[in-house]
Amino acid sequence: MKKLILSAAFLGLGVFGFAQTTSDRKGDFEQKKAVRMQEMKQELNLTDAQVAQIKTLHEKKAAERKQEMAAKKQDRMKMMKDNEAEMQKILTPDQFKKFQALKEKKMAERKEHFQKRKAANTAVVK
Repeated sequence: MKKLILSAAFLGLGVFGFAQTTSDRKGDFEQKKAVRMQEMKQELNLTDAQVAQIKTLHEKKAAERKQEMAAKKQDRMKMMKDNEAEMQKILTPDQFKKFQALKEKKMAERKEHFQKRKAANTAVVK
């Protein structure tokens, strides 16, 4: 009987422990970045000036990647609009309405699937 009560208590504590953990991804990322920088400093025997230069380089590259991603997104949006215009030329108005309805339905399904995956990923404890 003692074992059963102890098992139930540990199970309850475990469930509450998992429920209390939340993932602060940005904070985790910043912390990991700082740890990696400290490791690099020790392994390569970097000076403080070199560390500052490396941080500046990383920030510059991150900004460039962000700009590239924004440009790619604009290109994708333009391609999607061009494709839709071509489809409108090919299809009859009734067919085009059905096409748009199907497209919206598929987008909603993808969004729901993504939300489920996101919820499942946040439930997983590192």
